[in-house]
Amino acid sequence: MHEINLQLNQLPYSIRAELTAHIGDTSGFTPVQLVAHHRAVAHNLIAQKRSRYEPLAPGDEMVGVIADMLQGKDLSFINGPAHQPFSRWATHEIIKYLQVFINNLAPVQTRLEQEAHQRAVQAAQEAARLAAQRQAEEAERRRIQEEAARLQAQREAEAAARLAAEQAARLLARQQAEAAAQAFAQRKAEEAALEEARVALALVEASMRQSETPAEANDGNTEQSAEHRPAREIFFIPGPAAMAEIERATLVLKHSIDAAVAQYASAIGPYLNTSPALAATAR
Repeated sequence: MHEINLQLNQLPYSIRAELTAHIGDTSGFTPVQLVAHHRAVAHNLIAQKRSRYEPLAPGDEMVGVIADMLQGKDLSFINGPAHQPFSRWATHEIIKYLQVFINNLAPVQTRLEQEAHQRAVQAAQEAARLAAQRQAEEAERRRIQEEAARLQAQREAEAAARLAAEQAARLLARQQAEAAAQAFAQRKAEEAALEEARVALALVEASMRQSETPAEANDGNTEQSAEHRPAREIFFIPGPAAMAEIERATLVLKHSIDAAVAQYASAIGPYLNTSPALAATAR
């Protein structure tokens, strides 16, 4: 990355070459990891140098010489005995360059870490938002499903209630029709029974009229005994409460009327067979 390359280019060539050799392959590193790795390698090189040589600040007359030698292809020129002043002076300068490299990359690493932390926070917030959105969508989906199930159950209940009401209405209509038919049939039967009673009474009246003698028929006396007065026609309209009793009485009358007529005919038979003179004498 740009910041690392900028700091590497400020190092003497030999130090940059050795540092790059120790860096190795950094494929797949994030910017934060790349900066941290370069600083860690520089720290390791400082530790290695200090473990072999005790750094010693060079005099002014040696700084320029060492600076020129650090522009060489490598650091092999310091591989002398550890007690040699020159190697200790060169080690001091190498450590100084590496420490500056480490220090210059420190704010870069801090900034990248802050940016990475901010991105992580944003990513976490976005993940939380997406999770909350998914939860809300799932809750809405469940609500819609529950509402659909409730409406379906309500429709089924209403359909069942309508079906039950229709069945009850049909049953009630059938019962009412049957009751009306039964009442109509009963009324017809009662009317027929009453008609039969009226016919029977008319027959009795006719028989009573036929039983009158000619003398009685031609009698000028306008006043007649109560027992010989012609029977008046009977009109009777029963009410609903009397229907059952009328039907029973009608059936009794129907079964006994023949016997009554026969008894009546037997009682008046002798009078019907006598002559008018004998009938007058008998009176």
